[in-house]
Amino acid sequence: MRKLFVLLFLTGSLNVFAADVRLITVTGSAEKSFKPDIVRVYLTAWGRGTSGKAAQSNSAQENEIIKRSLDTYKVKKEDVKTTSYNLNPDYAYDQKTGKSTITGYNASQEMVVVLRNIDDAGAFIDSLTTDAKVKNSGVNVNSFKFDLDKRSDEQSALLGDAVRASEAQAEVLAKAAKVKLKGVYRLSPANNGNGGGMMYDMAAESAPRAKGAAPTTFASGEIKITSEVAAEYIIE
Repeated sequence: MRKLFVLLFLTGSLNVFAADVRLITVTGSAEKSFKPDIVRVYLTAWGRGTSGKAAQSNSAQENEIIKRSLDTYKVKKEDVKTTSYNLNPDYAYDQKTGKSTITGYNASQEMVVVLRNIDDAGAFIDSLTTDAKVKNSGVNVNSFKFDLDKRSDEQSALLGDAVRASEAQAEVLAKAAKVKLKGVYRLSPANNGNGGGMMYDMAAESAPRAKGAAPTTFASGEIKITSEVAAEYIIE
């Protein structure tokens, strides 16, 4: 019983102390612009067939097209990552019988490719398309984005500036409230886990490309990297 009383007394004391702490809560952010040095291209190789094996075989043919393009543009193995693989049946619903029957199969493999020469982006995407009008397989260029290879390093480097920005905000608030900052009570990074880079959506399914068509080109522009912190300062 005595131990329980002491424990309750200590807990109550800690709560009183926490309740007596007066705080100013602020956020601080720092931002910097960079020229992108990589392009992430999001692809899907797909195939249809009357059987699962036929769909897989047709999808595999498109994977070979992707591999040839990767070799042509000297993309390293570590810059290619498969993110998902799917093999699913297609169903058709018969309103008369109220039943669904399998009409075929779809196989698809999604991947992300990192191009380290951003000037190759348009030509690389063009190399994945054909002039065929009707196909049971293809390569979809789902989206792409210009980005910075060392994004996380740059975000970490900006954290110091974000902390200083939060302190400056706290100083302004403290002065207006006629109180003084005593020190940092709590400090943590905030909203620094975003994927970053400008995402460009493309057609859901790659369209046939006419022979002799003008090459695809993109303007990379600049990307902005932001670091943000949430801070609480003790005031007196």
